[in-house]
Amino acid sequence: MKLYRLSPAILTILVFLLAQGLGTILLFGFGMLTSPEFNAAIKAYAAGTAQGMPAFELMPVSAFSVILIVTDIIAVLLCHLFLHNIRPLTQSDLAAIQWKPATLAIAGGILAALSTSILTENVPLPDIMQDMALAMSHNTWGLLALAIIGPIAEELLFREAIEGEMLRRGANPWTAILVSAIAFGTVHFNLAQGLYALPLGIIFGIIYYKTGNILVTALLHIINNSAAALQMCLLGEDLDSISYADLLGGDTAVSVTMALCAILSILLMALFWNNYPSSKKV
Repeated sequence: MKLYRLSPAILTILVFLLAQGLGTILLFGFGMLTSPEFNAAIKAYAAGTAQGMPAFELMPVSAFSVILIVTDIIAVLLCHLFLHNIRPLTQSDLAAIQWKPATLAIAGGILAALSTSILTENVPLPDIMQDMALAMSHNTWGLLALAIIGPIAEELLFREAIEGEMLRRGANPWTAILVSAIAFGTVHFNLAQGLYALPLGIIFGIIYYKTGNILVTALLHIINNSAAALQMCLLGEDLDSISYADLLGGDTAVSVTMALCAILSILLMALFWNNYPSSKKV
C-alpha cells in the first residue's frame, strides 16, 4: 500500500501517543502533589527500594479520570486542527442515518461483544487497568471517561481519523477497516483489553464504512462501555470470582450461548449490510 494511504493511521497513532505522554506527565505531577502515598511510591521506585509500585491504586480516581478525558480531547483536537483528518459532524449526518437497519448493526455489535467477552474470559492475559477501572466505575468522572468521552473520542480517532481518511485517500475498504481495528486494539496497551477490542474494532469499522459517519458506532461503543461499567459497579471486587459459567449454569451453557451470540451477530450484521444504503460521504 502507498504510504500516502497509510499515513493517516501512522500520524493519528503518533498524535494519540503524544497526547498520552502529555497526560502521563500531568498525571504523575498532579498525583505527586495531591497524594502523599503516590509521591512516596514514586520516590521509593526512583531510589530502587520499591518492591512494586501500585501507582494506579494510589492515584486519586477523579484526577486520573479527568486527565484521561483531557488526554482524549487533546488527541481529537490535534487530529482535527493540525492533521485535518477528522471531518466535523453536521446535522445532515444525523438526518442521513437509516435507523431501522442501523438498529440491526447495534444489536449485532452487542451480541458480538458478549460472545467475545465469553471467549476471552479464561484467556490468561494480564489486565493492568482492572483495579483502576473498577474504581472509576464508582466515580462520576470515571463513568464519564469510561462510558461517554472515551467511546466518542476513540470513534473520532480510530474510525474517522484513521479509517475515514484512508478511505478518502482511496485505500481498499477492508484494509482501512483492519488497520483501524488493529490500531484500536493495540493502543489499549493491555493484552486482555486488546484481544477483546480487536474484533469489536472490525465491527465498528464495517458499520462506519456503511453509514459514513461515527454516530452509530459511537452509540454502540457507548452502550458497550456503559454495560461494562455497570457490570464492574455491581460486581465490584467479586468481578474476577464470578464467571459466565456461574451465571449461565455450566460450561455447556456458556459454549452454547457464545456460539448462538456469534451466529446471531453475523446474521444481524449481514442483514444490516444488505439493507443499509451504502454511504458516499466517507
